[in-house]
Amino acid sequence: MSSRSESRRFPWRHSIRTRLALWYGGVLGAAIVFMGVILYSYLSENLYSDFDLSLHSTAEALSRSSLSLPLLPGLNADTLLDGMEDPEFFSKFFQFFDPSGNFGFRSKNLPKQNLPLTQIALNNALKGEMTFETFSSESQGLVRVLTYPVVQEGKLVHVLQVGGSLRHIERVLMRLRMILFLILPIVLILALSGGWFLTHQVLEPVDAMAEVARQITAGDLSRRIPVYKGRDELARLAETFNTMIERMEDSIQRLRRFYANTSHALRTPLTILKGEAEMALRQARTVKEYQQTLASGLEEIDRISKIVDDLFTLSKAGLEEVRLEMKPVQLDSLVAETVSHMELFAQDKKVGLVLDCNEPVIITGDMERLRELLFNLIENAVQYTPAGGRIAVSLVREEKNALIIVTDTGIGIPEEDLPKIYDRFYRSNEAHAMNPKGGGLGLPICLWIVTSHNGQIDAESKLGKGTKFTVRFPLLSD
Repeated sequence: MSSRSESRRFPWRHSIRTRLALWYGGVLGAAIVFMGVILYSYLSENLYSDFDLSLHSTAEALSRSSLSLPLLPGLNADTLLDGMEDPEFFSKFFQFFDPSGNFGFRSKNLPKQNLPLTQIALNNALKGEMTFETFSSESQGLVRVLTYPVVQEGKLVHVLQVGGSLRHIERVLMRLRMILFLILPIVLILALSGGWFLTHQVLEPVDAMAEVARQITAGDLSRRIPVYKGRDELARLAETFNTMIERMEDSIQRLRRFYANTSHALRTPLTILKGEAEMALRQARTVKEYQQTLASGLEEIDRISKIVDDLFTLSKAGLEEVRLEMKPVQLDSLVAETVSHMELFAQDKKVGLVLDCNEPVIITGDMERLRELLFNLIENAVQYTPAGGRIAVSLVREEKNALIIVTDTGIGIPEEDLPKIYDRFYRSNEAHAMNPKGGGLGLPICLWIVTSHNGQIDAESKLGKGTKFTVRFPLLSD
C-alpha cells in the first residue's frame, strides 16, 4: 500500500494535532507511571524497614526483661508482658529457645503453627548475630521473624524469636496498587483529552492560515492571513506570511508592468521597421530610397539592441551577477573625458555644454560603469533640453564626498513624477512628446550604478525650467 493511499485511509496518522496529543498523553502517562513506581517502591521499602526496626526494638526490650528474671524454664510469658510498656508489642508474638535450640515458651498470641528456628538463624545466634526471615503462615499470611541472641556477660543465655504478620503492610500496598492502577487510565484519558483540546486551540490559527493560503492565487494576492492577538510565534508567523504575500504581490505587479512596458518599448521600433520594409517592397525604388530605408531600419535595430542590452544589464544587476572591477578612479579626468565626447552630440542638438571641474577627485569604483552613468545623465540632459538651452556639469568636493552635478534648462519633470523616474520604462508625457524614441531605462541603470558604488543620487526639477541631478560618491580614504 502506498503512503498516499494510506494517508487517505488513515488521515489521523499524519495529523499534527493527533501526534501532539499522543505525545502529550504518552509523556504525561510515562511520567505518572514513573512517579507511581518510585512512590510504591519508596513506601514499600520504608514500611518493611520500619517493621524490621519495630521487631528489633521489641526484641531488645524482651531481651532486657528476660535477663532480669530467672533463667529458663522458670521464665514465663506473663511476667515478661507485665514489664513491657510498648503498645505495639501486643501486635507481635515471640518465643524463646535455649542455646541448643530447644523450645522454651512462647507468647499466647503466637499462631498455633509454631515458627521454625532454622539452622542458619541458630548458627548466627551462636555467633551473636541476629537474623531476619520471612515465613508463610496459614492464619497470619506472611510473617516476618527476627531471631535475636540474648547474651549476658559474653555468654548466650536465650535465643529469642520475635515476629509479626505483614498482612497490614500488604493490605496498604495492595490499596496503593489499586489506586495507582485506577488513577493511571483516568490520567491518560484526561491527558489525551487535554492534549487534543490544547493542540486544537493552538493549531486553529494554523488551519486558518492554511485555508487563506489555499485561496491565494497568482491572480489574486489581495487576501491576507488573519493575525491573532498576542505576540507569540503564530502571530509572528502570520505577519511574516503577510509580508511575504505583499512582496509577492508587489513583485507580480512589477513583473506585469515590466512585460507591458517591454512589449510597448519593443513594439514601436518593430512596427516602424516592419512598415518601412513593407513600403519598400510595394514598388520599385531608387538606390537612394533603399539606402534611406535601410538606414532607418538600422537605426531602429540599434534602438532595439540598446533596449535589450539595458534590460540584460538590469536583469543581471537584479540577480547580482554583474561584477564590478572596483579600483581607484581619477573621477575629474573621467568627467572631463566624457563631457568632451558628448560635446559633438550637444552641438548637433544646438545645446550648450560646459564643464566646471578644477580639482582632482579620486574615488573607488568601476571606470566603465561610472562612464556609463555620466553618459546617461548628460545624454538625457541633451535629449530633453530644447535648442538654445544650456547644460552644466560640475565636480566638487564636499567633506568626505565627491559631488557630480548635472544641471539643464530643459523641459523639467512634474513634481508628482519625481518618485517614479527610476522605474523601468517610466517616461513622463512631456518626455515622450519631446523624444518618442526614448527607452526609459537610462535612469534605472544610473540608480543601480550609484547604489553599487555606495553612493546616492537625487533629482530636483521644475516643469518647464529644467532639472538638476546630484550624485554623491564617497572619496577614496587616505
